[in-house]
Amino acid sequence: MSASLAVLDALPPVADFYADYWNRRPFLVRGAIDRAVMDRLIAPDELAGLSMEETIRARMVMRKETRQDTGQDWSCRFGPFTEEDFDTAGKPPWSLLVQNVEQFHPDTALLLGAFNFAPRWLMDDIMVSFSTKGGTIGGHVDSYHVFLVQGQGARSWTIGRGPIVDEAYIEGLDLKILKAPIDGETVDVASGDVLYIPPHFAHEGVTLDDALTFSVGFLGPKLSELYGAYGQYLADRDALDNRYVGEGLGADSACFTLSTDAVAALRDRLARPLDTPAFAEWLAAFFTGSTNEDIEQYSERDEALDPATFAEALQAGAGLIKPASVKFALTPSPGSFSGTTYSLGFERETFAIDDAALAVILSLMKEQAVTAKDMPALLDHLDLLRTLYNHQALEFIDKAP
Repeated sequence: MSASLAVLDALPPVADFYADYWNRRPFLVRGAIDRAVMDRLIAPDELAGLSMEETIRARMVMRKETRQDTGQDWSCRFGPFTEEDFDTAGKPPWSLLVQNVEQFHPDTALLLGAFNFAPRWLMDDIMVSFSTKGGTIGGHVDSYHVFLVQGQGARSWTIGRGPIVDEAYIEGLDLKILKAPIDGETVDVASGDVLYIPPHFAHEGVTLDDALTFSVGFLGPKLSELYGAYGQYLADRDALDNRYVGEGLGADSACFTLSTDAVAALRDRLARPLDTPAFAEWLAAFFTGSTNEDIEQYSERDEALDPATFAEALQAGAGLIKPASVKFALTPSPGSFSGTTYSLGFERETFAIDDAALAVILSLMKEQAVTAKDMPALLDHLDLLRTLYNHQALEFIDKAP
């Protein structure tokens, strides 16, 4: 199959997405996002306001000239910014990029519902960029999957014809900008259009008129991050963190010799903790942690509800909803007696889910309001639901009759 840009009539069905595009081929879909969602996305002035906050990761990129082979053409500044920064930005063209916008602007998080065919447990964040006419951050390569949703305005994108392995960057910059122009296809995008770019495909966007772009990124961990994080998980649990005592060693491991059998035994010892229910449970928690250290993990809301108050609210007809910005990860727990026990991950915590609770969780994962009238089983899982609510994984919402 060709790796060149595909132009589709609609976002692909799940099976087609993984068979033909995921990690394989970029695509473009015109008008893919519902207008009702587009109209609620963050506006440029709101984005600028976010970039002034201390806990927000933001940067401003400028290109002084049209050349792209020298670092003197580019500048990059990091936030937080001030009103004066925007008042004096002027020329040359500039771009403002703000990370994790879905965490701070709930309506922007609604974009995520369009990408349920992708593995949302790998979703990293929605980065939003505002660019003035001619603004760009240069040709670059990402190590993650990204869906580029065009908001207001228009941009011209050039996408490489295949993944790049040995990219060469301009030296002396805080940005990774490719030295050479991108050999690829160029398309113009307007509001509601979606571009999917797999990892390692070079791409560059240039703003045709003042524009917002919403980058929905899906980022997997490095192997070292998985090893390190699981090792820490084991270290925190004495029952799982068994010491190697050299069982099975023979004469060929005497003195300073690490024998072939010893190497094989250690390799087996390292692999053993991966073949346990604990590993699957840990994965469900691991993939729900934020990559932004400034976003507090598993924090209890200021006005936590006691069991009686929570139950009364549900019995009175209040709906529960999972905000789109909340990341869940659901996985079967191997080795359970019935084979029907699941682990639910949320903000690096894990919850045991049986078959009865599973139906409730799957309903909430649709990110639509659920009431006890719609699903009486809500009242059978008050402890779980209250815990999720008190830690801001769920919200109450009035549901119209």
